[in-house]
Amino acid sequence: MKSIQLSYGNTNYELTGPETGPLVVLLHGGSIPMWTWDRQVLVLANAGFRVLRYDMYGKGKSACPAVDYDRNLFCSQLLDLLNLLGLTEPAHLVGFSFGGATAANFTAHHPEKVRTLALISPVFYFAEANHIVRISRLPILGNLFLHFVLMKKALYRASKLWAGTKNAEHYGDLFREQTSQPGFERALLSFLRSDALSNYSSVYENLGVAGRKPLLVWGTNDEDIPASHIARIRNLVPLADYHELANIGHGAVFQASTAVNNLLLKHLGPA
Repeated sequence: MKSIQLSYGNTNYELTGPETGPLVVLLHGGSIPMWTWDRQVLVLANAGFRVLRYDMYGKGKSACPAVDYDRNLFCSQLLDLLNLLGLTEPAHLVGFSFGGATAANFTAHHPEKVRTLALISPVFYFAEANHIVRISRLPILGNLFLHFVLMKKALYRASKLWAGTKNAEHYGDLFREQTSQPGFERALLSFLRSDALSNYSSVYENLGVAGRKPLLVWGTNDEDIPASHIARIRNLVPLADYHELANIGHGAVFQASTAVNNLLLKHLGPA
């Protein structure tokens, strides 16, 4: 793991695989940092791809700057990271959950930077439908709710994504570790109160109008991303290559890593 100073602070990242391989960028979700991709990185690197994964601001071991954690922040972080690492070629973007929405948003704003797009259980909108987000947005009460209630709920919810998989206990420890980072709670509260989890209809519509053909993967037991949201994404992006994973929940990258990896390799094509 390495770190680099970007516009709004330090970013923790890993760049692996052959230097001449096509670039794949992995974007994690809203609560679990870049170790989300532990089961994908080596598979992609061994297939000949140059693989970049990183911790978004306010997550993992990256900085928690005192800024608004809106969707523009996460797009600018990715653009900064690519530019400062000298990665100028169009990249294959792969996003999970909130990372899927961020990858889609980045593609809409910087199409020349994106070669292909893969969305795994992507967010369509979350804030308007989730009572935890709504409570977090309340003045004063939201701060108290996050500190005394949400931090415990967050670990419980996250642990369901990797439950029953190898290294489950280790992932729990890593999740707790990130919550002790200075500024983590402030960053999380700003994230929940921003437009980061709001409606992405216009973003997906942009992909459809542009004729993008993203890989779209969803588990039928996903409790965070309902089937109705996936249906709306498919309607807005009609050329999406859609695959359902039967009896798999939101943690597809953990719970069905072999199936996800096979779909990614097919989608990406030869390195």
